[in-house]
Amino acid sequence: MQFRFARRSFVLALALCSSASLSVASDRVLRAGTPEGLPGYAMNGNQLVILDPGKRRLFECIERTLNVRLDWQALPTKRVLQMVADGQLDLAFPMGFTAERAAVLLQSAPAWDNPDYWLSLRPVNIQDRSLRIAARLGSPQQVEYLADGYTRVTGSYTYPHLAKALAMDVSDAVIVPQSVYEDQKALWPAQTIVTVGRRRQSGFYLNSSAPQHLLNPLNLAIEACRVAAR
Repeated sequence: MQFRFARRSFVLALALCSSASLSVASDRVLRAGTPEGLPGYAMNGNQLVILDPGKRRLFECIERTLNVRLDWQALPTKRVLQMVADGQLDLAFPMGFTAERAAVLLQSAPAWDNPDYWLSLRPVNIQDRSLRIAARLGSPQQVEYLADGYTRVTGSYTYPHLAKALAMDVSDAVIVPQSVYEDQKALWPAQTIVTVGRRRQSGFYLNSSAPQHLLNPLNLAIEACRVAAR
């Protein structure tokens, strides 16, 4: 029974890959943006380097399936999103999904799950809106918790500064994506307590006027590559 299920998944992945790759012009160059200074990622010229092996294999599968070449720029998150909205970039990745972003940009199928991690030096009630919390400026965590009525939200553009705020007891908790914590565990105090917060997903954003012949094969490629990676 397990063998039949695995074989069916593999066949489905191949079928989806085939249909997706046929939908995008061969050797097409797409202008891509990524958040500057994001842990787990680096730039090599105009190429994005993904340090996590699993995520790298998934991304390479998506790129290969689409049969495109991506010309990357690393910029502040807000600028990346604005350039996609203005049509100066074709896509942004990896981006945490939010309702605010989805209202103005096309959101892809999720590439992976990436929940919030609340990092603290003592147990905290994450529903307590009076907590002193900090997050990366412009991130979904900073924007959404402020909008949800947390009254003492601060932030920084760098994770080392956030780790320092936690260590010096300037903040009761720092909220980061799971992937950031896992990529930078050595950055945080040894006694850090991790509390899992909101469920989030990450993937791509495209310009809202992007033709469906780009979004559809991208979604098919993501789904096929996630199936193949299981």
